[in-house]
Amino acid sequence: MRRFPTSPNLPRHRHLLAALVLAFSLAACGPAERTGGGGAPEAQVYTHFTPQAELFVEFSPLVAGGKSTFAAHFTRLADYRPVTEGTVDVVLSGGDAPTERFRVSAPRAPGIFAPTVVPRATGRRTLALVLAAPGLESRHELGEVMVYADTEAARDAGPAPGAIEGEIGFLKEQQWTTDFALETVQPRELRESVSAPATLRASADGSAEIVAPSAGVVRANGRFPALGEAVVRGQTLALLVPRLGTGTDVAALQSELAAARSDAALARSDAERMARLHEQEAVSQRRLDEARAADQVAQARLQAAQQRLSQLGGSGGGIALKAPLDGTLARVPVANGAAVEEGDVLFHVVDRRELWLEAHVSEADAARLQQPDGAAFELPGLDAPVEIRAGENGRLVGVGSVIDPVSRSLPVVFAMTAPDARIALNQSVQARLFTGRTRPGLSVPAAAVIDDGGQRVVYVMRGGESFSRVPVRLGLRDGDRFEVVEGLAAGDRVVARGAIQVRLAAATPEAMGHGHAH
Repeated sequence: MRRFPTSPNLPRHRHLLAALVLAFSLAACGPAERTGGGGAPEAQVYTHFTPQAELFVEFSPLVAGGKSTFAAHFTRLADYRPVTEGTVDVVLSGGDAPTERFRVSAPRAPGIFAPTVVPRATGRRTLALVLAAPGLESRHELGEVMVYADTEAARDAGPAPGAIEGEIGFLKEQQWTTDFALETVQPRELRESVSAPATLRASADGSAEIVAPSAGVVRANGRFPALGEAVVRGQTLALLVPRLGTGTDVAALQSELAAARSDAALARSDAERMARLHEQEAVSQRRLDEARAADQVAQARLQAAQQRLSQLGGSGGGIALKAPLDGTLARVPVANGAAVEEGDVLFHVVDRRELWLEAHVSEADAARLQQPDGAAFELPGLDAPVEIRAGENGRLVGVGSVIDPVSRSLPVVFAMTAPDARIALNQSVQARLFTGRTRPGLSVPAAAVIDDGGQRVVYVMRGGESFSRVPVRLGLRDGDRFEVVEGLAAGDRVVARGAIQVRLAAATPEAMGHGHAH
């Protein structure tokens, strides 16, 4: 694979800015400097990074006594946005000549500083650009440059090397106005994983269905509960008025209870009277026993009547349907006044503080699971994969030891604490289970990889506004990262965000704009 340097000195294609900068510089030179045949000297182009900032600068060759206006583009690497204030110093040093410094105190446009350099000494000098901005100090050492005696000498030095073959232009002004970022490819430890279909569900003790204990009619106990509403353990959600037998109604049960209560009181009084008479030897023991037995039967009938009526809430309201746990209502398949049968589901309460990811690993991958330490899955609508990390935001519930004879898979369950509210229960996902083993390798963010006609590609920065399309061969996936087996080398700078925009710039350059807006 052909390699290209990115720093410090990278020639690139000539575009409108280079022509304008060079024309401005030559206009400041004397007639003798602008005479002679041949074309104008190539613009000098550098791309340089520090931990805080990126510099992309273009300027015409330096000529002693002549003006060269720099177009210095500074980008904050913290957010890949332009530097909008500060000062920039251009420093020429070395070459057995005094140090020369040229300053500009503000950008000409957001991110673009245009210091004018008029060097005095000729020969090889060391060039540096120093940025001082609020919260940002960045010194860019660009190495040696030549300061020529005149323009003809600069032209005679020969043209800069040609543009990179297959180069894609994507201007700084476009990078700054899109969601754009770079990442330097470096070796890192990558977690091995296996892919498996999975289902998101409530935990074993975090879900409960409230069913109708008998046929009847559901009635509201105040306001009828709604889907998604939070409930607490013991809260009465509704009342169930049972369907009574033929000829039986609430009034009849109340009358039966009143009669049982009267009979019980009479039997109790008679038993107490017989006890006093027996003490006076006025009645026999048998008569006392009969009175006591009648009292017991009357009390049992009273208790049965009370229980029958209590099933209707004591006053005839109905059986209280209570929440068995704290949570939210995941299902409310009934409405106020609905007639239900015994066993019908009335409410489904779920405790969403912990959800379970139940994966089914194929038997071909089951042996790779040493001690699973996490899982990840993607959901439509979420910007990044959801990751479960054992000991941080979740735990391993268990790994099955028996292969399912039908699906030929092994169940693995992870618990996830404080899950995203957008995760729906019983949702099917494709999960990756981390096996517990790691290996070193190069990787890129998943967002950096584009499927281009069935070929996986990334875009690598060759210069500040120059990119190359690079096919890659991918290996394992670790969360939101892909291992790169072939196509990249350590130190390459890939487009981590904004790869689609770079692809569009390559496909339709006329739609992405021309030149710089200086």
